[in-house]
Amino acid sequence: MELSFILIPIFAFVLAKGFLEHRAAARKDHVRLLEEALKNPALDRATIESLAFQLTGARAPRHQGPSRLLAFTLAIGWLALFTGAGIWLIGRVLSEDAASAAGVMVAVVGFGIVTYPFALRELEARQKP
Repeated sequence: MELSFILIPIFAFVLAKGFLEHRAAARKDHVRLLEEALKNPALDRATIESLAFQLTGARAPRHQGPSRLLAFTLAIGWLALFTGAGIWLIGRVLSEDAASAAGVMVAVVGFGIVTYPFALRELEARQKP
């Protein structure tokens, strides 16, 4: 009986120590793999932020910009892009060169409006030290 009071805590300690060492080794392998992945020069910014979050547990500080304005800008851009494509196609079907030219111009402007917010965000990200 007295022997069990001695052996049970020792056995529990050995089990707990083995479990903790196994978790530490798994965490060390995970961190090593993440560090190797971060060294890859072909990663985009979103992947790097995701890997950094897995390493540190902290998200990069993001300023919450005007998301409604961005959504409105993107909606106007998509409408202009597809409206321009539609006008261009109708102009081609009806052999109207003026309508085709106007459709292409509207589509190009719509594409510019759609890509403008993303270009600004990338420019901001590259200017920060």
